[in-house]
Amino acid sequence: MTETAPAAASAPSLAFGIGPDGTYTRFGQAAAFVLGLVTTFAFLPLTVVAALLYTRAETRFAEDPARARALVNWSWLCITVPVVIAVVAGAAVALTR
Repeated sequence: MTETAPAAASAPSLAFGIGPDGTYTRFGQAAAFVLGLVTTFAFLPLTVVAALLYTRAETRFAEDPARARALVNWSWLCITVPVVIAVVAGAAVALTR
């Protein structure tokens, strides 16, 4: 019979653009800047919410990494959703002309 190796413990999933130590990756920094800038022009209140969520995540990372990752993911949604809506609306306007 062949023996199977024990399953390795799966590493915790990281939030988009965040490294294992809880800091932004270079790509994450660039994406956050571009999406944040576009969102600022499209919908200012969500930019504020995203900033507050990420700030809260930074303070929680040491004691509760899973919750911090969830907060970071929500902050990404806050700055991404308006961009997606703007692209879809722009495409719809372009198709109607």
